[in-house]
Amino acid sequence: MVIAFRYSVPPEWYSGVYQDIASPCSAARPFSLIHEEGAKRAVLLIHGYAGYPGELVRPARDLYGKGFDVFVPRLPGCGTAGDDFIRSRRSDWRGTVINAAEDLVGRYASVSVLGHSMGASLAVEAAAAAGIRRVVLAAPAIAYEGMVPPKPLWQMKLFSVFRKRIPTPWHHQSEYVMYYENAPADDDYLGGEYWSWVYIRQLYELYSLMDEAAVTLSSLDADILSISCGKDQIMGDKPALSAVTSGKGRRVHVHIPECSHYLFYDPDKAGEEKAVQAVIDFLAR
Repeated sequence: MVIAFRYSVPPEWYSGVYQDIASPCSAARPFSLIHEEGAKRAVLLIHGYAGYPGELVRPARDLYGKGFDVFVPRLPGCGTAGDDFIRSRRSDWRGTVINAAEDLVGRYASVSVLGHSMGASLAVEAAAAAGIRRVVLAAPAIAYEGMVPPKPLWQMKLFSVFRKRIPTPWHHQSEYVMYYENAPADDDYLGGEYWSWVYIRQLYELYSLMDEAAVTLSSLDADILSISCGKDQIMGDKPALSAVTSGKGRRVHVHIPECSHYLFYDPDKAGEEKAVQAVIDFLAR
């Protein structure tokens, strides 16, 4: 199947949120996959903290092949430059996905939402705001019992006034094979701008969002698929498990022992296949 990527999403999704100064790199361009004949079902895919839309090409292509129109916005501050990231807040990330979800609900008979990592917290918030009833939480970064931030939130917020970011070691990992156009051409650029630094205020925003999403999730009336990964180096092997497997609606949990946190472009291709198939089975039935 030849798939024509449209490297855009509706501009009104970015109304009322931070407007980036730098342009997104190639991997970070928002994209849409839309059937010419018109589909009745849509899926909103949301990337994670300091991530970018190119990370979600694999599930986007497979969902499009099952008849869905697929939309992958870029979160404000992500995929452009570190200076934009410093200026972005969780209200900008949340505002973008809620704008997107409400727009899609108004145009499609059925809308689902999938979030990866921090995108899972945003997916919960978008589903609650727009009344979406089918949600996928992949390697979810959502607060759970016993989770301890690296510093108390008030300290993180206070420290960010005096220092915006601190350096941290990062190196290119060739075992992660991406699917976006010309991959992995932007990896070194993104590593230099984002993953080589600890952004203090943005970590505060992340952990605050995770806390808020956990509260929202406890009362969310929706069918939810959660996917945990046995080699998740970010959230552990069972992130937020008690939170995502209880509550209103149908709850389905899939654990993939061989996958890392980056399950949709995982070094273990058999595990990646399981992750994508779990999404298809849940959303396309």
